[in-house]
Amino acid sequence: MLLSASGQDAVEDGVTDEEVVAAAETLGEELAAAKDESSEFAFTTMVMQCNEAISDETGIDYGSVCGADDDSCC
Repeated sequence: MLLSASGQDAVEDGVTDEEVVAAAETLGEELAAAKDESSEFAFTTMVMQCNEAISDETGIDYGSVCGADDDSCC
């Protein structure tokens, strides 16, 4: 998964836009399943960890764009 890739820029790694979108869709599906199976606290913690990992990888404060309390993001 892209979140586990090294700190190199995705373009340098040869990652295509389609691969990025596919990874995001997979993450969204996994989060949706986890939301159904987890307590609200556990799910919110997981989303916050995902936001931090995405922010670390992309350099964008993803949490400010998509917060754990924003149902339209997940």
